[in-house]
Amino acid sequence: MLTDPLRLRLIMRRSMKRYTKFILVGAMNAGVDLAVLNGLLFVAPPKSEFTLFLYNTLAVVCAILNSYVWNRRWTFADASDGTWRQRGLFIMQALVNLAVNDLTVVWLSSYLVFAKSVPMLISSNASKGLAMFLSSSISYFFMRLFVFRTPRTKAIRRYR
Repeated sequence: MLTDPLRLRLIMRRSMKRYTKFILVGAMNAGVDLAVLNGLLFVAPPKSEFTLFLYNTLAVVCAILNSYVWNRRWTFADASDGTWRQRGLFIMQALVNLAVNDLTVVWLSSYLVFAKSVPMLISSNASKGLAMFLSSSISYFFMRLFVFRTPRTKAIRRYR
C-alpha cells in the first residue's frame, strides 16, 4: 500500500492531468462554438433576439458534440464506459450547458445592444466569452462528479 503523501501526490497529478486535458478539449470546443456562431453572424446578421438564440444554440450543440467525443475518448477515457446511463447524464449536463449558454448570450447581448449601443457582432462575442466560461465551469464539475465518475472500488485499486 502506498504511503499517504505519495498517494495524495498521485491523485493530485492525475487530477491535474485530467483537468489539463479538459481545458484543451474546451479550447477546441470554443473554436467550434465561435466558428459556427461567427460564421452565422457573418452570413446572415440576426435581426432579432430569437435569431441570435437559434444561432447560439446551433453553435453550442456543435461544440457539445465535439466535447462528448473528445471527453469520452481522451479526458475521461478511464472512466468512460459508453452506457446509456452515462450518455443520459451527459445529455442532462449538455442541456444545462446549453441553457446557461443561451440565457447568458441572449440576455447580455441584448443588454449591450439596447442599453449600451454596442454593435451586435461585438456584443454577441463579448457575451459569448462569459457564457463559455460559465457553462464550461459547470460542465467540468458535472462531468467529473456524475457523468464520467470512476467507481470507488476501481479508483481505490488504482492507487494500491
